[in-house]
Amino acid sequence: MRRAIGSISHTAQSALVALALALPASGAALADQSGGLLPVPSETIAQGDRITPEMLTEKHFFFDPDRPLSVITNPGDAIGKAARRTLVAGQPIPRNAFRQVRLVHRGKPTQARFRMGNLTISATVLPMDDGSAGDLIQARNLDSGRTITGVVGMDGAIEVSAP
Repeated sequence: MRRAIGSISHTAQSALVALALALPASGAALADQSGGLLPVPSETIAQGDRITPEMLTEKHFFFDPDRPLSVITNPGDAIGKAARRTLVAGQPIPRNAFRQVRLVHRGKPTQARFRMGNLTISATVLPMDDGSAGDLIQARNLDSGRTITGVVGMDGAIEVSAP
């Protein structure tokens, strides 16, 4: 081995020594970037599919735990939401890959409720926009033709408040 090193130039020897000295530091850097388990799709998830716990699994990835990730780290961040795009099996899931499930669809009749104290008035309305829980949307009352504005409830009904 000494003969092989002796036969190379002094510049090459210096480069090898520098490389040998740098290797333990690189190994330490890799040890610091241990990473961990991240949720990934267990099967390819199509755009618009609602995420269920059975659709996810965990896989180990190497990353620096001190740097923020642009992918989800908790499966609960995805469950119950709809995929905005196709999610490939085994790949980390970007944070912006989800949207709330649409409970109200434009042009599909739904119920609107007006509540005041013990009084509740219900009517069938035609939403003018798609909406998720908590969204403020407009809808047309099918009986009167008037436009109302309300908040989409968890059950898909539009809650209308007094003006």
